[in-house]
Amino acid sequence: MKYLRPLVYVFSLYVLFSTLGCASSDSALRERYFWPLPPNPARIEWITAYHSQLDLEKTAFRRLKEAVVGEDSPIGLIKPTEARIDDVHNKLYVADIEAAAVFVFDIAQSEFRMLPLHQAKLSGRIKPVGLALDREMNLFVLEPHQRKILVFDHSEKYVRTLDVAEVCKRPIALTIDKIRQRLYVSDAEQSKIFVLNLDGSLNYVIGGPGDSAGQLNRPVGMVVNSRGELLVADAFNARIQFFDPKGKYLKSFGTRGTGEGDFQLIKSVAVDPDDNIYVADGRANSIKIFNQSGDLLLAFGGYYAVSNSGKLAPGGFSLPISIDIDKSGRMFIVDQLNARVQVFQYLVPSTGSDPVR
Repeated sequence: MKYLRPLVYVFSLYVLFSTLGCASSDSALRERYFWPLPPNPARIEWITAYHSQLDLEKTAFRRLKEAVVGEDSPIGLIKPTEARIDDVHNKLYVADIEAAAVFVFDIAQSEFRMLPLHQAKLSGRIKPVGLALDREMNLFVLEPHQRKILVFDHSEKYVRTLDVAEVCKRPIALTIDKIRQRLYVSDAEQSKIFVLNLDGSLNYVIGGPGDSAGQLNRPVGMVVNSRGELLVADAFNARIQFFDPKGKYLKSFGTRGTGEGDFQLIKSVAVDPDDNIYVADGRANSIKIFNQSGDLLLAFGGYYAVSNSGKLAPGGFSLPISIDIDKSGRMFIVDQLNARVQVFQYLVPSTGSDPVR
């Protein structure tokens, strides 16, 4: 991908109309949304959004059922906090703190269900916040108030509980290094990241409160890139910090402000298959994309409240709080106050050129 000129992140869309299929009901015009604007080549396309089971593709059984008894009443997201895609089984997991649930959008089977959190037999109501998947697609679910991490296998069966209360005071997010089999847990109160083995035992600690290089101030989202480096969304320091696989500080980028490449309130960080860096800014209601050097490539988004209009508003956000990107470049963005997960596709350049140069 050739270098993309920085663009203002105010909600700008390039809408194309394409005719799909032959002359039938499936051949209706479908709006397609791309970023950036021409003459730049399209790099991001909006695909869909998930709020309830009604957003999944209808199976033949569901169509028959609706013909007989009518459409199902929607069971939807209320206050989603994190989304993780199992791209092996094509299942989207969404943690919802208000619903006290992890919803499963089984895209492959067009089914919708809830993860059986009750199988963990924790006392009190379980309010999941963070999610992470290991290389076997076991799902790790963070319950911050009880400071426990529940583990479910790829078939959604409860496996075990990890107790992190001895080290964490206010765990807020998870990520997993699938190659090295490490679990990273960020602690908002201590401004530290605890690096655990997958059995829950402590390996080492990253950070500590402050604004110097390697110090943190409310670390939120984290992601591991293709080199095994940990990228940390250092929210109150308005920057992204890099640490090597041994926890050594490498570099950082970011400045607080309202400029094109500045951050107002970072909520999440992710990387695409080319290691481009995606940052969700909750206050700016935007997604900003940077190369590995921290140069702004593209930004999209802008405030849009679905509840005020009832419209779909592809690419508009009201508090984007989480990003996950799979190996094919699909990105799943939690649009929290619109109670949905928007899905976009990173478009790989046909030239095969390096997108970050």
